[in-house]
Amino acid sequence: MKKLAFFTILIVVLAFAVTQMYFRVPAVQEKVAEYTDEEFTTDNTYSDLEELAGRLDEEILKGSESFNVYLKDMDVSEIDNINHLVTGIYGSGDTYQQIGSFGDDYKKVTIKVKRNINYYVLNAYKTGGELPSDIAGARILYGRVKEIIDTCITPGMTDYQKELALHDYLVANCHYSENTDQEADSDIYRAYGAIINGDAVCNGYAEALKLLFDCVDVESQLVVGTADGIDHAWNLVKIGESWYHLDATWDDPLPDKGEVIIHPYFNVSDEVISDNHIWNREDYPKATEMKYNYYVFNGNYFESFDDYKTHAYKEMVSHGNTRYEAVIENFDENDDAMEFLFDGNLRYSSLNWQTFESGKYRVLIMEAN
Repeated sequence: MKKLAFFTILIVVLAFAVTQMYFRVPAVQEKVAEYTDEEFTTDNTYSDLEELAGRLDEEILKGSESFNVYLKDMDVSEIDNINHLVTGIYGSGDTYQQIGSFGDDYKKVTIKVKRNINYYVLNAYKTGGELPSDIAGARILYGRVKEIIDTCITPGMTDYQKELALHDYLVANCHYSENTDQEADSDIYRAYGAIINGDAVCNGYAEALKLLFDCVDVESQLVVGTADGIDHAWNLVKIGESWYHLDATWDDPLPDKGEVIIHPYFNVSDEVISDNHIWNREDYPKATEMKYNYYVFNGNYFESFDDYKTHAYKEMVSHGNTRYEAVIENFDENDDAMEFLFDGNLRYSSLNWQTFESGKYRVLIMEAN
């Protein structure tokens, strides 16, 4: 009887010790999980909500209905805030539920995915996927996106040419909404508003370009920050091996001038755009180059006013254009300086101009009548 009691106590002590190890030693929990759950891997374990949000974005684009992950040193309730960190362009997290655990350190959670109209349009365009009949406007948006791409994009175009064509189309066919006091789910904030209604605010412009760029395989991101102290959204676009800022909203003149298109914020660096835009730089790739800036690439970037005058006169007077936009470093325009356009010709009777300034990067847009 004494031996039996001794072994009983020993078993209880060992069981207690094993239980304590399981609940208090993460390495033990990890080993148990590895042996009992094939979904438990290092790549499928998250301790940071931002990293988990990145995974959610991936699952949305993959077309997943749901996916399972493990949380380590992270409370399940933190997922309440995950949709603040996803891009939201193609969908978001719908619901989540804890479905298991390994000790106190590893919690197994299933996250359900909610995809939106942009996802179905992109999927239909890229793979021929079905457009759901219960998603309002999906066929309408798909039809317009396909029409835009068929009109603007031709075989053999470079990524820069695709970017320019789609940027110019959107600026010419969308105007900044005059009614900005709308609910958060309004079309003015979405690609649908910009592409179908031609009426959007900055997020609609940026989302529309992101959708169009993804359809034609131009790598881009949607950037969220502020501009002149106001909440704002724009794009980062990868051309060649470098990233560039593209702000179509700020390239659309106010008041709206229809098909008049300007390019002050077409492919600029961090340095240029940071004069009036602020964003969390750690969240986005660096943009350090100006090679594919609109003015640099097209030979309309000048270090001196004398060089500018020669080219401007040729474009406006010799070629008969009524508009010319260029960059002149460190130049302050004035009425007397601009009189050069009237020298030796009677082509124009009046001249108007506007400037966009960011340090030495000064865009001068000239219009003559």
